[in-house]
Parts: sequence; C-alpha cells; structure tokens
Amino acid sequence: MEVAMEDVLTQLTRQFLPQMTAAEKSRALRSLKALIDAELFDLAASEGAEDDPDRACPWCGSPHYVKRGRDGRGRQRFLCRGCARTFTDATMRIFSTTKLDRSAWMRFAECHVDMLPLRESAEKCGVCLKTAFFMRHRLLEAMAKRMPAFRVEAGGGAELDECFFRESFKGNRSRSESGVPRGPRARSQGTDGHERICVLTGINDAGDIFYEIAGRGGLDEAAARELLADKLAVGAIISTDRAHVYRRVLPALGVGEHIASKREEHAINRVNSLHSQMRRFIGRFRGVSTRRLENYLAWFKWTWCFKVRRSADELAELIVRQAARGTYEKTWRQYKVTPYPFYEYWIKQAKWDSRARRAIYGVA
Repeated sequence: MEVAMEDVLTQLTRQFLPQMTAAEKSRALRSLKALIDAELFDLAASEGAEDDPDRACPWCGSPHYVKRGRDGRGRQRFLCRGCARTFTDATMRIFSTTKLDRSAWMRFAECHVDMLPLRESAEKCGVCLKTAFFMRHRLLEAMAKRMPAFRVEAGGGAELDECFFRESFKGNRSRSESGVPRGPRARSQGTDGHERICVLTGINDAGDIFYEIAGRGGLDEAAARELLADKLAVGAIISTDRAHVYRRVLPALGVGEHIASKREEHAINRVNSLHSQMRRFIGRFRGVSTRRLENYLAWFKWTWCFKVRRSADELAELIVRQAARGTYEKTWRQYKVTPYPFYEYWIKQAKWDSRARRAIYGVA
C-alpha cells in the first residue's frame, strides 16, 4: 500500500508541475518541502514518545510517577510521587513553547548535522542570527543529556591525557558586565599557561570517550580525583604520560595498573588522536567562547558516538527525536548572561594590577 501511495504522489507531481510557470513551480516546491519537513519532524518527535523509558518528572527529576488523567489537549497527565506536581510529556520540553514552524526546526536539524555556519543556517531556516544561535544551543543542551556514560571496569584499559584550549572571550560584549579583561593577541603570540583551559579526556578499549573541563592551567590533583572517581573501577588499567598528578591520583583510586610512558614511546596515541580531532572540530567554528566550550565539546562527543553508519537524514531525525524528549534549563536571558568560567583569576589579577599601579605610579 505504501508503494502504491508513493507512486500516486509521484505521478501527481509529474503531472501538474509541467503545467505550472516557473514562479508557480518555485512556490509549489517550497510549500511541498515545508510540508515534508513538518511531517518528518512530527514522525521523529513522536517516535517512541508514549513509551519513553527515560521519562522523569521535569520539576524534581524523580522517575516515580503515576498516570493522572488527561489535560485540556488530550495529552496524558502524570503525577510525580516525589514532589506531588503534575506534568505531561510537553512540560518544559524544548518544542513545547516554540513559536517557530516545525519545518524550520527540521531544516535547522539538517543544517546542524552538516555543521553549517549560523548565518547560513539562519538564511536556510528563515530566522534571524540571534534565533539561530538560540536554536543551536537548545539542541546542544538536549544532545548533551543523551550521552552514554564513560566507565572503565576492572581489567579494562583506557588512556588519559589533558587537552588545552586558548581562553576565548568571543561574542558580543557591548553590554557585558565583564568585558574583556585582557587585550587581543595574535595566534602567533605565546599564551600564558593560566590563559589556557584544561580539558581532561580519555578513551577506553571499547572506543568510548569522555571529556571534563578541569580548570585553568595545568591539571591539579583535586580536580583529577573528583573527575575520575566515578569513571575508573578498582582494577582498571590506565595509560598516561608521566605527569606527576596521575602518579598521585590513580593509586588512590585503586587502579590495577598505571602505565606512565614518555612522549617518544607513543603509548597513548589513541587519546592524542582524539585531541587532534577535537581541536579540528572546534577549529571549524573560528574560535569558541570559553563559556560555550562545554556545549561544543558535547557536540563533538555526540558526533563521535552517533555518527557511525548513519546518513545525514537519519542523524537529523535523531537530533529532533532527542530534543523532543529533552527538557531545557536555560532561557534566552540566562544564555545571554552566562558567566565566564574560572573568571576569578582575572578578578584577582585586576586587584593586583590596581595595587601595583598605586604603588608604582601613585594612581589606581
């Protein structure tokens, strides 16, 4: 029956298109594409929604709930056993309050898969640049919540290392309270160690990866212990470089064997290759603001986990399906005022500079 219906639609299209003028063909094809995009969006968003195994209360996160009738639109209502509040599958969902057409979201998901620049995505979807930016980070917020957990069990192996990114204040700062705490620098100029952001990364024998933004400058012992505690089981086999922080932290976490190698031994090539791919991915965006870095690292991990053996159309539908089931936490106003991480360094630096200027020149 489906094949016959497809034949009928194809025959009707071929029958009427030649009878139209060029302008009529253009309008008809745009309308047909918008209709197809809207239907694809509905199919992807509704797939498995009724039996979502990850459903939880959007107010408190409790997975314990019971059915509680239906709302005014006929949607199933649930009662949370944890906070006693009611919710539906549309409560605090990304697409529940959007004013954009469904076809625009489907087209943007396709642009997202192709990693098109925001300006080009905005033009294809018929939205402004600010809306395209917000749509991108809405999708990234949903994608970040669907990542598989990283774990190295006893007897399993993994490679760990740090990756460093230059601190960036990219973005509109005309109304920012912080502004830019330092002057611009060319890429050829050296970067102070305290102006680099450390990202702890790892890859295990199964090919699973993780990333954690550890802080400013080099990796310290407290951050390493906190970030690795729930990822390494007792008896795991871990390969790293010869940094002292691993020699102190890994035995305390109970790893079975710690293999510390020199750089020329090439013992952690897989995690180094991961760093190269990560930097290449971030480099496509001509610089990523440090306060948005976590979202883009989540995007990289998503492509690593889900892009294998999937077409671009399947990936776009997967993004819509994950976003339809995801809840949002940040509003547009909160995105605008997202603070820069580890900014206390610049606050202390400004205080020191003020004292130094007063001591040397007698002025603040």
